[in-house]
Amino acid sequence: MAGVMDSENQARNGVGRGARRSRLAHLVARRVVVSTVVAGVAPVITYVVVRPRVESTAVALAITFAVPVAWAALSACWQRRMDLDGMLTMGAYGLGLLVTVLSGGSALPLKLHSAAETGVLGLACLVSVALRRPLLLLGLRILAHRRGRSNGAWRKVFAEPVLGRTFSVITVIVGVGLLIEATSQAALALVLPTVVFVAVSLPVRFAIYGGGAGLFLALRGRGVQPVGTALAAPRKRRARGPS
Repeated sequence: MAGVMDSENQARNGVGRGARRSRLAHLVARRVVVSTVVAGVAPVITYVVVRPRVESTAVALAITFAVPVAWAALSACWQRRMDLDGMLTMGAYGLGLLVTVLSGGSALPLKLHSAAETGVLGLACLVSVALRRPLLLLGLRILAHRRGRSNGAWRKVFAEPVLGRTFSVITVIVGVGLLIEATSQAALALVLPTVVFVAVSLPVRFAIYGGGAGLFLALRGRGVQPVGTALAAPRKRRARGPS
């Protein structure tokens, strides 16, 4: 009987993992498409159309980069909540616009606002690992709490050393990737014409993120324990019931 129950639990877990992976794949694909349109195609078209009709590059960039900011605001209103990505996008744009105004109309702060956003976030990731408080693990704890997974079993999972080590590695990869992305964006902003910078910034960003994802998969193949192994523990305990 116990063997049959274990087989059924394994089958259900396999189906559940497959469904979760499918949902994650659809979510990632949707985010990539939306990001490509909102942060890639729309800004290029906007800049090409607007630049001949305004007096300065700074004004054209302010209108151009307002497109993804407006999308973030509309998404927040539609979902009735503001996610971290939207807050960072709006905050970085607002700061870049303020510095542009205070500097007398320089376009450089607006060109660098995205690099500043990712650079600060990358530094925060590395500092959190140095303090042994990986930022991504903190985010996972907040997400688990919001979904009602704050019982004793989940607290034991979060206390597992292997989970902390795994998320430390992931957080370092993310932090280094964000710093590389910020550095590349700053270099492109300094050396390229504005219209070329607007056109190539997103493809370069995707290339760096893709490299980071490939590095994570390579490290996982070399023995970095999958996060799902530890996160599945509370479900297994509930499925087996009290011993």
